[in-house]
Amino acid sequence: MAGGLIALALIRVYRSGTTGRPTTAAAWGYALLWTAVIGARALFSYGSVHWFGPPLGHWMISHSVTAGAITDGLIFMAVAMVLARTIGLAVRARHLPARTPAGRDRELQGA
Repeated sequence: MAGGLIALALIRVYRSGTTGRPTTAAAWGYALLWTAVIGARALFSYGSVHWFGPPLGHWMISHSVTAGAITDGLIFMAVAMVLARTIGLAVRARHLPARTPAGRDRELQGA
């Protein structure tokens, strides 16, 4: 979930000057964060088979953790990160100041 909050902090939420609807923009920091997170997950999966399989297996047996629980944990972390970011974006979009599109202003004024 912390990763989702970090991702949220790297995204700008603003009203579109054309449509007046909430819009988001992110830069390289956001892309690098997601690349690092996905890379870390892939590295853990690879490492659990090729680098630290026996110690991980010993830890899993000692703590009664199944392979399914590890998989579920990785999935839960990914979903929590996406949900934290998505819910945070929705909250930030709701708190944007109201604004009508530039063309709509003229229509409302009878121009």
